[in-house]
Amino acid sequence: MSSCYDESFPCQNPDYPDFDNIASQELRNPPSAHEIVNESKFCTLVPLAEAIAVGDLTYKDYLKGLRGKTGIYQLWIDYENCTDHDTYTMHCVYVGKGLAEVRVNKHIKEKWPKAEDLYVTFYECTNRMAKYLEQLFLDTYDFYLNENENTGSKPLFAVWDNERHFLGTEIHAVSSLSNINCLDDL
Repeated sequence: MSSCYDESFPCQNPDYPDFDNIASQELRNPPSAHEIVNESKFCTLVPLAEAIAVGDLTYKDYLKGLRGKTGIYQLWIDYENCTDHDTYTMHCVYVGKGLAEVRVNKHIKEKWPKAEDLYVTFYECTNRMAKYLEQLFLDTYDFYLNENENTGSKPLFAVWDNERHFLGTEIHAVSSLSNINCLDDL
């Protein structure tokens, strides 16, 4: 058997009919779940373990791209990788809304195990849309770190290629911070 299937969730081209069908019935031009979980403009690995720290960078530096932005954010962990297609299946463990940088920082301090790799995605939208999208995700999927209003029963998975998984979308912004810090030391 190929390593690209786990419990019939494909490692390529996932679809999310439960979410998308409801959103398309209730909204005029809804974003697709695929767009939110697999193609968001913000995606980063947030190194939390001491061994991963780079110079003077902290985990907060990896979240600077969220500063002042409102929308829906999701916290992810590695689930499975497919060596056949070089993809990574990610498991979403929390969905939230609001000022993303503030909220994610709070989750890291209060809920996230320091030894666990944390991946963060963010979909920018109005506060009203974020409330709708969060509730639709909570009604459809089960997130083990969401305690309130989470009536969904299915796990939410994303499928990312190697570049998105390891580099995310914020590598250049974080890299420039690292270069500035290195220049300050000279």
